Amino acid sequence: MSWLGYPQVLLAWWCPLVAVGLWHALRRLSVRLPARERFVLAVGLAVTPLLATAVPYMPHSPLRDALPWRAPMAWGISNGITDIDGQHVLQALGAQLMLAASVVPLASIAVSFVAGAIQVARTGRTVALLAPQQCGDVWVVHGEGQVEQSLASTVGLVRPRIILGSAVADSSDASAIIEHERAHAQARHPLWIFLATCALRSWWWIPGRKAVLAEVRLTAELWADQNAREADGAAAVAKALCAQIEAKSRPSRPDLSSTGIGGVGGVGGVSTVGTGFLDPGIELAHRARALAAPPRVMPVWQAWSVRIATAALVSTVSILL
Repeated sequence: MSWLGYPQVLLAWWCPLVAVGLWHALRRLSVRLPARERFVLAVGLAVTPLLATAVPYMPHSPLRDALPWRAPMAWGISNGITDIDGQHVLQALGAQLMLAASVVPLASIAVSFVAGAIQVARTGRTVALLAPQQCGDVWVVHGEGQVEQSLASTVGLVRPRIILGSAVADSSDASAIIEHERAHAQARHPLWIFLATCALRSWWWIPGRKAVLAEVRLTAELWADQNAREADGAAAVAKALCAQIEAKSRPSRPDLSSTGIGGVGGVGGVSTVGTGFLDPGIELAHRARALAAPPRVMPVWQAWSVRIATAALVSTVSILL
């Protein structure tokens, strides 16, 4: 039982489990928040286990001695087990599990981010092959293919770009679509979704993590919808969303953001936020209901209070676990 408080066990199990569990526990309250604050909370708890692996190891910290477990933790720091009786099967098995708890999380993080980097590179290559032409802050793709005509996406992590098909750029829905994608770019949603995806994928043995990633992706879309709604009105955004629903009913096509890593989908076109973690039809239904209801807003001081509380919660869990 004392092994359950060892650093490697805290990092591999308790920290990600507590982070995901906190999001599920706060879910009933968070759904009442505006999309921006919901997004901040979900992203914060998604990356909490990753932040915990970077906490400096301070063996003589008074805080460490005051806790029943061995914290703060740090990457590569683990308590070795030297009192193993090789003849005792359970102790030998436990020692191997403790070794795995030290190695598997670090290996999972490395593999997850490498996979994410590969996906980003593939998306960048796909965009380059489409040869988009810049028009202000929007890049337009010209071509005769269905994908080129109906494309609408925000791609890029550090410097997001809005990519539109020529048909989308010339359509009556262009203004709402561009405002939606501009919100993604300004908030750097592709970067945050990339970090949340890679972080949550690293803890593949933790139950409930897919729901957190679904929340990250959904609230990014609700956030962008709200910005477009403020600029063009709910009717214009709903019209563009109806076009997307219609597109979803057609046979599946290639998608620039099928994993949600390389880009963030728009309110129109084929490049949507479709993902295995959240059924696209369910997501579109959530977005339609949000557009039909009055916008959720809160005073600036309340919004900042939620963000500060989220930062404090993430910091506490990261340091103590």
